[in-house]
Amino acid sequence: MEKPQLKDQITADLKTALRHKDAVRLSTLRMINAEIKNLEIAKRSEAADEDVRKVLAGAAKKHQDSITQFQSGNRPDLAAQETAELEIIKSYLPAQLSRAELDDLIQSAISEAGTSAAADFGKVMKILMPKIQGRASGQIVSQKLKEKLG
Repeated sequence: MEKPQLKDQITADLKTALRHKDAVRLSTLRMINAEIKNLEIAKRSEAADEDVRKVLAGAAKKHQDSITQFQSGNRPDLAAQETAELEIIKSYLPAQLSRAELDDLIQSAISEAGTSAAADFGKVMKILMPKIQGRASGQIVSQKLKEKLG
């Protein structure tokens, strides 16, 4: 198993943030590092880049949900803090797919599954999700796939 590069990058950036006294980046990277460590303890092995991306995607989703809650609760100060942390997390995630790229991937997954029936939604999602992991929201993918399958 090769050494995870993403985890090493996060650790190096954590040290840099510590040297530069960048409080927001430091706290965000410490939180990510802690989640990675917890995952490694649960798995009883070192986290691969794919595992680190899942941790980052989960953290990004939590921050996005928090931003929505803080905005609806009229707490712009906390929403701004969560937004700053979310931008740091997103910098480690792969670039998001455009609508056209997502549509193409959905269409190819439907073709690969050899179906166009709504009943085969799960079969198509099983093919599609590994290809888009971390590059598109599962909720958006699900919605677009339901539209395509009718």
